[in-house]
Amino acid sequence: MKQMLLAIFTALLFEANAQITVTAATFPSAGDTLEYAVDTDPAASLSAAIATPPGGNQTWNLLDLQADQTSQIIYQPAGAGMNAGNFPGADLVVIGAASETYYDLTSTKFKSLGFAGATQGTFGLQLLAKYSPALTERTSPLNFFDITQQSTNLSLPFAVPPGLLDSFNLPISPDSLRTLIGTQRLDVVDGWGKCQIPGGIYDVLRVKRTEYRTTGLEVKLPFIGWVNISTFLGGGGGGGGLGNFLGTDTTVTYHFLNNLEKADIAVATMNNDLSAVSQVQFKNNAITPTLELDSPGAASIQAYPNPAVEFVRFNCSNLPQGDYTLKIFNIIGKVVWKENYQLTGSKSIRIELDDFKKGTYLYSLSDNKGNIIGTKRLVILKP
Repeated sequence: MKQMLLAIFTALLFEANAQITVTAATFPSAGDTLEYAVDTDPAASLSAAIATPPGGNQTWNLLDLQADQTSQIIYQPAGAGMNAGNFPGADLVVIGAASETYYDLTSTKFKSLGFAGATQGTFGLQLLAKYSPALTERTSPLNFFDITQQSTNLSLPFAVPPGLLDSFNLPISPDSLRTLIGTQRLDVVDGWGKCQIPGGIYDVLRVKRTEYRTTGLEVKLPFIGWVNISTFLGGGGGGGGLGNFLGTDTTVTYHFLNNLEKADIAVATMNNDLSAVSQVQFKNNAITPTLELDSPGAASIQAYPNPAVEFVRFNCSNLPQGDYTLKIFNIIGKVVWKENYQLTGSKSIRIELDDFKKGTYLYSLSDNKGNIIGTKRLVILKP
């Protein structure tokens, strides 16, 4: 019995030590530039890899992500923005092409205060929008099992652009419009473990965020004041026009957070039943893809997966029958592994990576005359 209790205690202690705590040290600060990549069309298999059941000591393998787009988020002191006076107490600003977003930073919360600037599209509206209260983006300290709930409202007033409401034949012309956006957000830290993305493997907490956003529209009429016209526009009813933008939308995202990196390791946008992932934003580790273009019909070799973790498979194609040598070199050119094979046509060679350290390597296939079929890069990741 004592041995059993000791084993249970040891297991619980190990699990507790394996869980990370995400602190305010990961909050953005002035001068930070966060680099992201976005997979706009993730592989269908990634939904199951991301939306695993809640629990600890998990591994989320997202190595198949592709960088369809890249972006930067640059945080500057709030005073660098043109609209800082409208956001007293702001510490940071992110300045975009046409708008500015302001943030408040404390030892326990990183909060969005709102934004100011021009919208894109036909009317190019100038907006000043503030969250009431400020919308909390991150909290500290953050641990497994933590739950955070919040509600906030955002009001976007703007003058009525000419012709916008002509089709509604209103008896009185409104002076201005305002969009009302109510947000209810539920964050649950429902998992911990390791998250693998191209170029890195990280200890993470997984936060499941469920957000309900209700959008309404009000007009300001002379002598009457503000009137909610959402119902008349068929908000949420699919009636077309402005009505398509009104009503309540639900968004579910998974956020993978590390205790050392300021950038989210990955943010996956799911459909509501978690059966599919529509987009994944992930930390851009700036791994330049190896140029692996081979002439059609020519002898070639490709490594997959690359980056690799537990094993790598070298796929050889169009090889004349003969003896070949496959070598793996470290970054300074020293041969760390080699093997001879008799090959012809297409062949797949699997190599276990238990004895390899993480890092960047080169692999090369040559024939018995010393002719190089191909020399390319291999990245090995380790927990």
